[in-house]
Amino acid sequence: MIAQKATILCLYEILKKYTDENHILSAEKIREKLKIIYDVDMERRAIYRNIEALRSMGIEIEGYQDNREGYYLIDREFELSEIRLLCDAVAASDMIKEETGKVIIKKLIDTQSVFQGRMLQKTVFVKSEKKIISKHLFYNIDALNVAINQGCKVSVRLLEYGVDQKLVEIPQGNIVLSPYVTLWAEGNYYILAKRELSEQLEHFRIDHMKDIVILERGVDMIFGGLNPGQYAKQYIFQHGEIKEKYEIDCGFDLWQEIVEEFGNDAIISRKNDESMTVRISAIPSVMRGWTMAHINKCEVVGPKRFRDEIQMEIMEAYRKYCT
Repeated sequence: MIAQKATILCLYEILKKYTDENHILSAEKIREKLKIIYDVDMERRAIYRNIEALRSMGIEIEGYQDNREGYYLIDREFELSEIRLLCDAVAASDMIKEETGKVIIKKLIDTQSVFQGRMLQKTVFVKSEKKIISKHLFYNIDALNVAINQGCKVSVRLLEYGVDQKLVEIPQGNIVLSPYVTLWAEGNYYILAKRELSEQLEHFRIDHMKDIVILERGVDMIFGGLNPGQYAKQYIFQHGEIKEKYEIDCGFDLWQEIVEEFGNDAIISRKNDESMTVRISAIPSVMRGWTMAHINKCEVVGPKRFRDEIQMEIMEAYRKYCT
């Protein structure tokens, strides 16, 4: 038997699960559901009082005076579009196993009404199988965050992929790190840290670690501060390369591919009825790969070093073709 003081929570759950702007319940329908689901008898006047009590707590509930039909819950922790976005992100994450993802997605869907949940459940999520997940990943993240919050160094063993696609220890054994911040970039979790007796800031894949031990030794100081976003941009996204300026002369049929690859770093500087010139800001390795993939459709102008490298790649490709 549910205690009398708890029945207001039952009413709130009814509004949360069975109402939205397209599904409105009258006071009588609310009474019926309370009885069927929770075996709670609530008078109409008690329903009105409890709804007002919920409103006084800042919970938005539209009522009969607003729509001439009944009541529904307006205020939710997430909008339907936000839940869809979060479900997509969980399903697409290579770091979350399929069974774990299903549990998380169900929890997200349960924040909406059952009717909105049915709409979301009709979406098919296709899981990528390309990434090999380390079973120690989330334990590692927790251990490193504890060390960061306590300002302690850690001892770790680093891993790398063997030819059998399994992670194996790097022979150097344990290393001692001063951990500063964990971050997510390029589909992986990283820790920004310095090795003991080194002034060089480095990033390490957290799923490529094992045997993390928190030490009773304070981390080494960072002089000049730490900007994780700037570090990630330069050393993870750009692989330590510096962006350079290029120009692409091509037809309009390449514009969609250019925008997909370079985004806002691509600007049309000149165009006529048949062709255009696009100014690009990109790191050399990305620009080389794109140029080689479209070598017969455009002309790319860049630094002399870039032109020499492209010429060498063309000659190497021709040599392999001839042999």
